[in-house]
Amino acid sequence: MTDLLLSAAKRLGVPTETSAGPGGSAPTFSIWARWPRHPYEIAQDVLNEVIRTEVEASVTPLGGSPLWRARHGRWTHIGRFEDAVAHLASHVAEHPKVQEPTVSPPRTAASDVPGLQTR
Repeated sequence: MTDLLLSAAKRLGVPTETSAGPGGSAPTFSIWARWPRHPYEIAQDVLNEVIRTEVEASVTPLGGSPLWRARHGRWTHIGRFEDAVAHLASHVAEHPKVQEPTVSPPRTAASDVPGLQTR
């Protein structure tokens, strides 16, 4: 598992470990066995979190290959699934979508002249 995927998971609150027993206790004091989650599971949860906040973000398979394409706006990255998701999450964190300015309704010259009535 890549450090980039782990840092993205931690930043988004996605668990990177699982345990045999009930949750709720601190990992250092737990009597239950703990082990890392599979990178694909973590990547899928990270992707779900990214897509929930960024509708323009996507990860799609490249036909007939083990590679995936991550996209966000005009940015793109190609790699294995967990690598593509990790880079996408990192990109979205570093380049949040800027709120687009609101567009005012169109104005005509007649509406700008006081006292001029149009039909």
